[in-house]
Amino acid sequence: MKNQIHQLLNYGKHPEYGRYKNLITSPITSFWDAEGLPWMKKRRTQRKTWIFYGIYTEHLFAGLAIVDAGMVANAFAYFFVPSENLFIEDKLTLPMGFGTKFDPTLTDEWKLGKYGIQTTNQLMSLNYKGSKFKLEITAQLEDNGVSIVAPSENDRPFNFTYKDLPIQSQVKVSYNDKTYQQEGRIGAIDFTKGYPPRKTTWNWSSLIGKTQSGREIAVNLVDHFNNNLENILWLDKERIVISDVIFKHGENLRKDDWQIRSKDGILELTLYPYGMRAENINVAVMKSSFTQPFGKYEGIVTINGNSENFTAWGVAEEHFALW
Repeated sequence: MKNQIHQLLNYGKHPEYGRYKNLITSPITSFWDAEGLPWMKKRRTQRKTWIFYGIYTEHLFAGLAIVDAGMVANAFAYFFVPSENLFIEDKLTLPMGFGTKFDPTLTDEWKLGKYGIQTTNQLMSLNYKGSKFKLEITAQLEDNGVSIVAPSENDRPFNFTYKDLPIQSQVKVSYNDKTYQQEGRIGAIDFTKGYPPRKTTWNWSSLIGKTQSGREIAVNLVDHFNNNLENILWLDKERIVISDVIFKHGENLRKDDWQIRSKDGILELTLYPYGMRAENINVAVMKSSFTQPFGKYEGIVTINGNSENFTAWGVAEEHFALW
């Protein structure tokens, strides 16, 4: 894994493809965004950027995302309380939801309708204030993530993503007359920006937990996307690169167990879904279909020949987009 570099995506240059420690600063894409015909510039037709923040605990799951897909903007928020089998969500889709000059970094302000993300001095606040419920998350951003610069296809120069977990977080959900709260190293962030392939598919897994001996474990895994460069294990904050992984699941993504294993033998996982969030967007310029079950993970991690069981909570995802 390469050391952090200080500039990304400017003046027609980007770093060589690969993994970098921590967040690459200044992910500005204006050089590439301006390419194309006046009414069909890459800013609208090719560039995608989003922030997804997930909360994974035994007692509460929550997620909030804001997405700029060029021609279309999307946002969603949800929470799930396992003890009550309570799942509530809301979502928003707007054409041209962000302006032509919207070229955000992770710490810029993101706002779409009732969804907002602001960051001051590495403290990120994510809020959804709707009629169904209110979701408030605060996250203390750290320098322990991994940046990925991956190839795309044809005239699309790269895709960039930053993943970090677990992150010290506080979450508060207000629903009817109840309040649900959790605090701890329970947060996961996905900041993505770039020019993914026109036809994009992936399987994804993100989870946070503890090993049998009490070590902190977190995992981000993907298949069929970003050259599988973002397969990372955090074990007591140590970042360990994982090989390609294999996802297997039945036809019922909401109920069937997911089996995930890495080809290098480091990880074997089973996700037991509690429920799922799914969404299909089909507009003239974009199609997106994803299913994201959430639930309990059980697995084995093997480092240097030493194996240990672990339990975790998190999400998996199957996604297809034509954008």
